[in-house]
Amino acid sequence: MQLSIIIVNYNVRHFLEQCLASVRLATQGLAAEVLVADNASTDGSLAYLQPRFPEVQWLPLPHNVGFARANNLALQQARGRYILFLNPDTIVAEDTLQQTLSFMEANPQAGALGIRMIDGSGRFLPESKRGFPTPAAALYKQVGLCRLFPRSARFSSYYMGHLSQHSTQPVPVLAGAFMLVKKSVLEEVGSFDERFFMYGEDIDLSYRITQAGYRNYYFADSTILHFKGESSGQQSLRYVRVFYQAMQLFVQKHFKGSGAFLYRGLLYAAIAARACLSAAGRLLGRSVAQANIPAAISWQAVGWPQQLAQPSALLINGQPVPITWMDELAAAQQVALLLVPGDSLSVKQAIEKLQHADQRPCWIHLAHTGSVLLSYHKNKAGLSGEWIGGAAPTDKS
Repeated sequence: MQLSIIIVNYNVRHFLEQCLASVRLATQGLAAEVLVADNASTDGSLAYLQPRFPEVQWLPLPHNVGFARANNLALQQARGRYILFLNPDTIVAEDTLQQTLSFMEANPQAGALGIRMIDGSGRFLPESKRGFPTPAAALYKQVGLCRLFPRSARFSSYYMGHLSQHSTQPVPVLAGAFMLVKKSVLEEVGSFDERFFMYGEDIDLSYRITQAGYRNYYFADSTILHFKGESSGQQSLRYVRVFYQAMQLFVQKHFKGSGAFLYRGLLYAAIAARACLSAAGRLLGRSVAQANIPAAISWQAVGWPQQLAQPSALLINGQPVPITWMDELAAAQQVALLLVPGDSLSVKQAIEKLQHADQRPCWIHLAHTGSVLLSYHKNKAGLSGEWIGGAAPTDKS
């Protein structure tokens, strides 16, 4: 077995459906397996998805054991020489897995590999490549200097902002949303540390891989879509607190002596400053709001299978939303796009179109699935819905 893909799901069944549909296309011709650990989801994920993806190995867990623990439980059953830890809110291109595996085979010094990621609006996600959270880097991130100076080697060292997003190169830290690791390396350094509740487990694993003498690579020759904001908002006090706790644990594990004392002091200062900024933003109405359910949708479909009728509505959070299907020539610039990869449009082409959508909202629906996604801001929860009315698409398998 060449590749084992491990995904942890928790109440994001529509996002996971689109992810698995893209993985199905990307694993064609590969000796690969897919394992999904479900953290006791309450949204009907298993009942909805198991019949649609019978090739997947489903690991239902009795309760929410956390991200790290769920990954590790699935890893115990994985048979691949390479392990891909993949978030359920991602969509991969058809050639993503083949390209990344070929790179790993050609670079024996590589221990792990991350990838270029964009959000639902087509914007590059800076966490695709990161530096180690040194005291200064953590401080600059928490007080917002890395956002003000995104290309600074000093102020944006947390996101390695001085390195080109279009160049494949070694980087210190990879994102757990897409982390391809040699299984032999995991057997040597260990997998995710289950003491990390949220955030930081990928930083810790990246650090241990480099400490063992391997390189982590950022791979820029393929791009994946990573919907953000589905489980946490980075403007919230909870995010600040959990991020700090993760960094504190990282310091306790890997920094000793006076340096660790200084690090903790700077983090305390940063957490206080960030908390004040978050509170001020909410008072001034600057916090990022949740996406609102539209009263109706008008969109221009790109790639819709000709043999399928166009459904008349979406069901979003129990609310039916009528759809108007616009002709390509009649569609106004402000009309949303519905990108439908799978038949006449490839996933790779859809990802490319998303990056040149000129700020038009883009919904994503892989052909022959039952759900649709919208996410146009990395810190804003997106929308997902199921087809209702008319001839809803069904999976070809």
